[in-house]
Amino acid sequence: MKKWDGNHSDAGIGAKMGMFYFEALEGQSIGEDYPIGYEGETKMGDYFRFIVPTIYATIEDIPEELRKYIVVSDSIDFTKDRLLDNNKISDYFTRMYSE
Repeated sequence: MKKWDGNHSDAGIGAKMGMFYFEALEGQSIGEDYPIGYEGETKMGDYFRFIVPTIYATIEDIPEELRKYIVVSDSIDFTKDRLLDNNKISDYFTRMYSE
């Protein structure tokens, strides 16, 4: 992976860092914010897949000192799952990364 050069942009998370990027649905009222192209039901606080990388990062691409802050999901397929239910975040991410 290309080393991060300090320039931040949402697209850079996928393009430069090889990571999937999810954004939370938020707004002043229900239905104000929704993921374009998604046909299913959503609610405020859900997370939708915003950016998909072309080359995927691995745990080795994350600095060792930061790996202890990574949460792991054994149930999400980031290449297919487009929406994460806010009420199930603790079910999706059940443990912290450990070597």
